[in-house]
Amino acid sequence: MYNDEGEKTVSFKSLIFKVILVILLIFVLMMLFPTRGFLTNYVDSRLGEDQTVANFNNNLLTMATVASGYYTSSRLPENTGDKVSMTLGEMLDNKMLVRLKDADGKSCNSKKSYVEVTKEEDEYTMKVNLSCGGEEDYIVSHMGLDGTSFPSTSTARCEFVKNLDGTWSYGDWSSWSTKKVTETSDRQVQTKTEKIKTGVNKIPSYHVEERNATKYVINGQKVVYVCATGFDNAGTYDHSLKCTKTTTTYTENPVYKNVTYYRYRTKTQNSGTQDTKWSSCDDQSLLDQGYTLTGKRE
Repeated sequence: MYNDEGEKTVSFKSLIFKVILVILLIFVLMMLFPTRGFLTNYVDSRLGEDQTVANFNNNLLTMATVASGYYTSSRLPENTGDKVSMTLGEMLDNKMLVRLKDADGKSCNSKKSYVEVTKEEDEYTMKVNLSCGGEEDYIVSHMGLDGTSFPSTSTARCEFVKNLDGTWSYGDWSSWSTKKVTETSDRQVQTKTEKIKTGVNKIPSYHVEERNATKYVINGQKVVYVCATGFDNAGTYDHSLKCTKTTTTYTENPVYKNVTYYRYRTKTQNSGTQDTKWSSCDDQSLLDQGYTLTGKRE
């Protein structure tokens, strides 16, 4: 349509029609393509699943790595079919690693999580079972009968370093004493037992001497028999008999008793330094203790 001056004009109905088309187009696009919030939530959920799996795997490999270093030849079962095991709780009590947590920061189950080593006919097998964050799974390592330790679950070793406020070391041993000393977390105690002489035990030995009683005739008629003073049966008798004298001697035997002696030494803090450890590059336990990777690998 044109006005009197020849300019092009747009009718009101045509304008309304175009606005409706634009609104419909926007609605269709919103139905066909997710909103930004939907995409963000979807991506976050997928990333969360990946992080949970990675965290579970790291915890499982951490247990396996620590256990592979612990179960050397002296701690392996001796007979075919024999087993030795250790729960995650026991590993924590023995300070073999720090507490393992799931992706939400909750501690893994310390009783259901365990390591079990079995001697088979021709090898050792180590089962590492982890129960964490509502999931439970395990891995199995194998080692020949002539081995000294299970292979590490990590193919590379990395250097970890931690700045310490101060290291601890033991001082000199004290003198030996019979005073009992108890071992503590910062005091080491040694004992020894010795036999000492406390006295003597006298053992008697008896010797009996015999001789005939002396015969006397009184007034030419009465006959008596006399055992002199010093004999056990000293006196006068009207019949013949043996006079006896008992002599006692003693043998001294020493008496001993066991005495326990104690000595101790205590830990003292040294000046601050750095502590360096080499472990598998994914050793989460060291990272949880404050260690950081230096970038050096072997």
